[in-house]
Amino acid sequence: MTANRDPRTMSREELLAYFDHGGDLSELLRDATVGPDLGPAPAPETIPMIVTGVRLSSATVRRLDELAGNDRGGRSGLIRQAIDEFLARHSGEAA
Repeated sequence: MTANRDPRTMSREELLAYFDHGGDLSELLRDATVGPDLGPAPAPETIPMIVTGVRLSSATVRRLDELAGNDRGGRSGLIRQAIDEFLARHSGEAA
């Protein structure tokens, strides 16, 4: 990203290009502050789905999209299913 560029002034295309070239979200959030209207953070157990980021190769994403096809769950559904299966296989194991 260009030096000290404010992401609020960037177009959608500029933001997409930034992330397509390996941009890091932490750079965009470095100077962020919590707004007064946000209130307290909810307890994690009260949130049905939490968004998390994972870097995958473009080939992996293409394959996931092919496998997902027209499935309503899409790529995210496949990833959730794979993680659930992995966790079930490894339940009770320490990391």
